[in-house]
Parts: sequence; C-alpha cells; structure tokens
Amino acid sequence: MKITSIRNTARLVAAAAIGATTQANAQSITNGGFESGMTGWHLADQLGSDGTFLSQSGAASPLNAFTVPTPPEGTHAAMTDSAAGGSHALYQDFTVPAGVTGATLRFSLFLNNGAETYFNPTTLDWAGTNTNGTLNLNQQARVDVITTAGDVFSVAAADILMNLFATTSSTPAVMGYTPFELDLTALLQAHAGETLRLRFAEVDNVNFFNLGVDNVSLTIVPTPPAGVAALALLGGLARRRRPAR
Repeated sequence: MKITSIRNTARLVAAAAIGATTQANAQSITNGGFESGMTGWHLADQLGSDGTFLSQSGAASPLNAFTVPTPPEGTHAAMTDSAAGGSHALYQDFTVPAGVTGATLRFSLFLNNGAETYFNPTTLDWAGTNTNGTLNLNQQARVDVITTAGDVFSVAAADILMNLFATTSSTPAVMGYTPFELDLTALLQAHAGETLRLRFAEVDNVNFFNLGVDNVSLTIVPTPPAGVAALALLGGLARRRRPAR
C-alpha cells in the first residue's frame, strides 16, 4: 500500500508540473496562420500609398490576381498587393514575461518582386526624394522586432531591437514560401516585462511587389514558478524512491 501511494504521488506531481509548464508555454501570437483574416493584427500604410496587406487564399494575389503559391498552412495567408507604389506594415504586439528561459519565432515568407532586383535604402519611405528632388528607389521587404514607442515605419537604431530578415542584392526576386526559425531568447531576456512589436514591412516604388506572410508563431518558455519547480523536484524524488529490501 505504501509503495502504491508513493507511485501515485509521483504521477500526480509530474502531471501537475507538466500541466503548468504546457499552459505557460502557450503561443504569444494571435492568428499566426491568418485563418481568421487579419484578426489580432494591425495594418499600417504610409500616407499616399496604394494597396495594403490583405487576406489571401488560393493561387492568385488578392488584387492583381498574379499567380502565387497557395498558403503553406491552412487556406489563408497575409499578402501585400497594389496598383501603385506604397509602404505597408503588418504588425502585432506581445508582452514578454518577467522571466524567460527560451523563445523561438517562426514564420514563412513569399517574395514576388516585379522589379527583379531590390533597392534597400535605410528608410521605409516609398515617396522619399533625394537632394535633387528625384524619387529614391525603394523596393524592399524586412522583418523586425521593434519598440512600441517609435513610428511603425521607423528603421532608426533606437527602435530596431532585432532585424530578423531583410532583402539584399542577392535575394531572389521570386522566392516561394520559405520557413524561418529564429532564437529570440537573449533579446527577450533583455526586455523582460516589456511589450514589443513584431513587424513585417514591404516598400515598392519601382514595380509591383507581393510579400506573403504565413505560419507566424512565437513560443516563449518562461522561468517556472518556484512552486512548479518544487513539484517537479518532489516528483523526481518520489519516482526514485525504492522500498527497503
């Protein structure tokens, strides 16, 4: 009877610890698969821009019906589309727990750049001009974790906490949905208790540009509460106990 009691205690303690940990490791991004449209996300379009991020399904872009790959997960993705130039941002804020032991961000990107190359000035201003009054060529996409204090289109060093992706001269003009997985542990540990912003941005003033986004998830593993850690330890001790022979 005593042995059975010890074993039952071990099972109950282990189950409680696992349950608490699983609950704590819930996703920090809402509607990352865009199956509920843009619910949970915010859209921003720079003044004067044409187009925006839109819900996309099937094998055609939302406005121009360009041929695009179907969403890699489920039936919907988010995608920019327009008839003229613009700057577009898709973002969601999340709160970092007081203690973080691990954090992994995942997302998938699709690129369809009609300009066939990228122009990456250090600005997300689609209508910016140089000193001669000539339009600065700007055709790029980027993904960042930024502060919530600055402008949503800011690329200032004070606002960019971590750049996760940015087009360069070597980035393919057309890139099928490509999965990314990034470790954000150190970043979130440095910003414990703060609210941060995950931003997907696209600028085009040379030719059309579709940026597709899907499969967005952020898994944060918080530091276990002292009670959970104690339960786990107790469970381990109970499992190791053996009756005297």
